[in-house]
Amino acid sequence: MKNDPHVLVVGIDGVRYDRLLSAVTPALDQIARNGFLLPVSVHGKNATISGPVWATVATGVYADRHKVTGNSDHPPELDAYQDFTAVLRGARPELHTMVAASWFPVAAPTACGPLFSSRGWVPEEDPEEANDAGSWAAADNAVADYAAGRLEHEDLAASFVYFGEADVEAHNNGTGIGYLSAIQRCDSRVNSLLEAIESRPRRGDEHWTVIVVTDHGHVDAGGHGGETEDERTAWIAACGASVPRNVMAVDHADIFAQVLATSGVATGDTEGLAFGARTDPQERPATTAASR
Repeated sequence: MKNDPHVLVVGIDGVRYDRLLSAVTPALDQIARNGFLLPVSVHGKNATISGPVWATVATGVYADRHKVTGNSDHPPELDAYQDFTAVLRGARPELHTMVAASWFPVAAPTACGPLFSSRGWVPEEDPEEANDAGSWAAADNAVADYAAGRLEHEDLAASFVYFGEADVEAHNNGTGIGYLSAIQRCDSRVNSLLEAIESRPRRGDEHWTVIVVTDHGHVDAGGHGGETEDERTAWIAACGASVPRNVMAVDHADIFAQVLATSGVATGDTEGLAFGARTDPQERPATTAASR
């Protein structure tokens, strides 16, 4: 069908906004040229930690509701909130989705996870066991290969793909040259996903939206969880058929709303707004019949 919508969301953990702008990132530059790249302030209800923010991306609500406050524990309250792939399939059972991640809690029942209630694919070896550049690069590459294969050959309405190398590089070695290199390798992985989409046999008959997001920044020496601007400033980039022009402000919770809006599915009682509806970065949505 000509107007068949597809959405790819890519999460790249711990990429500080100013360092992103200093890196050579042709894939993200292409997305920004065709849509937008905007800084995002981590909402005040969320700590600048991966678990809470990725839970917000997945569910469209903040930590005061999903109760993920760190990376270690899975709160029972999170189970009340399905991720956007699960909501989409619940509303339209004929649709197919994908979740793939190198950080196991995103997609597997470990530590604070699964943050995505649908669960998903993770590499055979957990990169956190070695927690070094090699283990995370290998895990991210495995995720990219797996996701690219499915994106090229399967009919996926919505996908979430997560890469973690850049965050670990900052933790281990700070936000210098090695960090920029890790960001650039993540951009190359994003490019492999874009190439997979372009290789689809019916690409000309499909409408794709691509969203790329980070969860938090880092201090210069590496590390986050505090309230500095470098830690609290994240970003979202997006382009494609469902992305309006002149998007002024976005929030992590908006990704949930945007994915569902693309397929005409109601967002329910969540905090997010579809792209283009927000003028204030921390604006709360009005409750309407359509959003209940």
